[in-house]
Amino acid sequence: MNCYKAAPISRERIRCYVRQIRKEIGLEKELYFPVLEFLEHIIPAVVPDFQLEIVPCSEMPGKHAETFPDNHIVRIREDVYCGAAEGKGRDRLTIAHEIGHLFLHGNNAISLCRLASREKLRRFEDPEWQANAFGGELLASSYLIKGMSAEDVHRKCVVSMDCAQVQLATLDR
Repeated sequence: MNCYKAAPISRERIRCYVRQIRKEIGLEKELYFPVLEFLEHIIPAVVPDFQLEIVPCSEMPGKHAETFPDNHIVRIREDVYCGAAEGKGRDRLTIAHEIGHLFLHGNNAISLCRLASREKLRRFEDPEWQANAFGGELLASSYLIKGMSAEDVHRKCVVSMDCAQVQLATLDR
């Protein structure tokens, strides 16, 4: 089986990295993370030659978004971008996930590999798991949501209920 494999990153390292990002932009103590503003204004200031492309649905069938970390390109389907602007948690997470790929997977950090039969990719080496962990942490940071209910996380962080539940379930990990 072919797969994509990234350098191993633990959930704890991802949490520390996200907290540092939030601290550097003055949002360390804020429950709500303005993901579109971050994508449109902060990233271009810190990532050389960053390109954001909002793509019509017809040009990106079967994908909500994609990132080319080595080229500093994030492409987001138009309806996903609009959904994030409207506060749809799932679309906000899609964008946070792509930001995770951009920050975690540049400099050829992902390789195409063939696993031996019965070998499974360890989740902390899976670039999709890493980007999901980054996105969830960016939008609903573990150190801010401790003691909250899933409903409160959903409402105050403007994430989907699924995201809120996953973030709360990972607090003990």
